[in-house]
Amino acid sequence: MNSLINHVKKSKKIKTYTKIPQTMKHTQVSDYNTLKPLCYTILTKSQTIFTKVDGKLENKIKLKRGDYVLCGTKKEKYGMTLEKMLDSYDLGNVKNKKVVRKGFKLTKSLLNKHGINDKNNINIVPSWGGKQFLLKDDYILFETNNTGYYGINKEGFKKTYK
Repeated sequence: MNSLINHVKKSKKIKTYTKIPQTMKHTQVSDYNTLKPLCYTILTKSQTIFTKVDGKLENKIKLKRGDYVLCGTKKEKYGMTLEKMLDSYDLGNVKNKKVVRKGFKLTKSLLNKHGINDKNNINIVPSWGGKQFLLKDDYILFETNNTGYYGINKEGFKKTYK
């Protein structure tokens, strides 16, 4: 097969084809086989993806967390690495979900009441890890499950919460 491909590459028999753009909708599912046509999911764990077209196995690929599984117009599910997705698709806008958070403002009086100097950074560990540095008048918001929390600076809070 390689000799055939190399032969055609060198010949003048290569034509140009343009793929028709299709819009796919993100649907987060735990079982990629449940995807509907023109939808995709992002894998949350490593797994092998089997592509069947008209009942015949066409491909199988081992993918990792963060790679994609797409469902074509014929209900075929096919996997793509993140790198291949970035080469082949325009990744669109991501819109946050409407969430309601409970939280509080780091007021001068609240900080002083708890013996925290309001002139220095206030360090917390947000629910996603790392270190976050806050100041007086910034906010701390609790995750929906009330087990995690994170900070948001006062300017960002004014633009993104009401």
